[in-house]
Amino acid sequence: MATQREIRKRIKSVTSTRKITKTMEMVSTAKMKKMQSRLQMSKPYSEKIDRIIAHLRDSGVDDVVDPLLQERADPTRILVLMVTGNRGLCGGFNTNVIDNTLNFKNRLAVEEGKEVLLYVVGKKGNSYLKFIEEPVYKYAQNLEDKLSFNDASVMGSELISLFLNGEVDEVYLSSTKVVSTASQKPAIQRILPITPERTEIEQSVSEFHTQYIFEPSPYRIFSSLLPLYIKVKVYSSLLESGYSEQFARRVAMKNATDAATEMVRELTIRYNRVRQAKITNEIAEIVGGAAALE
Repeated sequence: MATQREIRKRIKSVTSTRKITKTMEMVSTAKMKKMQSRLQMSKPYSEKIDRIIAHLRDSGVDDVVDPLLQERADPTRILVLMVTGNRGLCGGFNTNVIDNTLNFKNRLAVEEGKEVLLYVVGKKGNSYLKFIEEPVYKYAQNLEDKLSFNDASVMGSELISLFLNGEVDEVYLSSTKVVSTASQKPAIQRILPITPERTEIEQSVSEFHTQYIFEPSPYRIFSSLLPLYIKVKVYSSLLESGYSEQFARRVAMKNATDAATEMVRELTIRYNRVRQAKITNEIAEIVGGAAALE
């Protein structure tokens, strides 16, 4: 059985750890709220882009010929942009994205015989792929809460350039999507070539059968919006990933804090029992000694 000194030393150690996890929980909460605010601010802009494209498509420009819309006859070279965090201590956040990406890559490479390039954003993803000796096409650090639209725009332009130059036939984005404020899940979506699905916004637009007048032509507007559409998608995904990471870290640190609190409680009970047993022992020795003197 551990001595009082050993238990007291362990209580002090766990209490110190609890202070650290509690601080990290508070920091993650603050960053999470900041990312949530940025997500809410960017959402109207993203929805407006989708709505404009919906109006253009409803006006009869679905047949527009644009390189970003063109499907390759036999796509053989695929680029996957994988977004992870720079740090750990966030539960299964990074692991889920990495596993989802590697499973997708293996399916394309093994089952369909395609060449898959991994463009990694975030230190954790890059470190893990290096550890398992998985080739990385390119690595970029995740700017997290310092991310600006210009940063995402540069990355989006790079992806567009790779696609238009014929270096890759398709581009996929592997990240964590925000389902709700308390639910996130890893997801993979194709962003190039662009194949916008008919959303609820488009369906509501179609119901009115409104006649539109565009200046300049809808074809020119549509083509000029497509690169912006890609950049907005990249920016939104990076923001969602940043929010999800901070949410996951907050939950992990809260669980660690709660576990440390419970551990301190149990150690305190054990300490009191050991102390009580020691006192009882000493009293028994005194009584026994007194009885022996009689």
